[in-house]
Amino acid sequence: MTGFAHAIHDHETRRVWRRELRHLFKRRGGLGLGRGLGWLLLLPFRLVFWIVGTIIGLVGRLIGLILGFVFLVVGVLVSLTIVGAIIGVPLALFGLVLMFKSIF
Repeated sequence: MTGFAHAIHDHETRRVWRRELRHLFKRRGGLGLGRGLGWLLLLPFRLVFWIVGTIIGLVGRLIGLILGFVFLVVGVLVSLTIVGAIIGVPLALFGLVLMFKSIF
């Protein structure tokens, strides 16, 4: 057994490894922005999931599933026209996310 494989079985060694990895991947604000710019890239996804979670919390899972299916179908139908794809694709993706969020 190698040293790493043997060390990974030890609880204290795993804790030390985790601490070192956390330190390695700790965010560093290079431009003095604090959190860096990663939060800005993930902001649209976080907003979509927040909106979906709020809708499901307000109307319930079954209504969220039905509403997500309707958004998905309407988005696909609107996307069939080339001009409507700008609105239809995000609408279909929103419906798909809403359906998955209400199922799970």
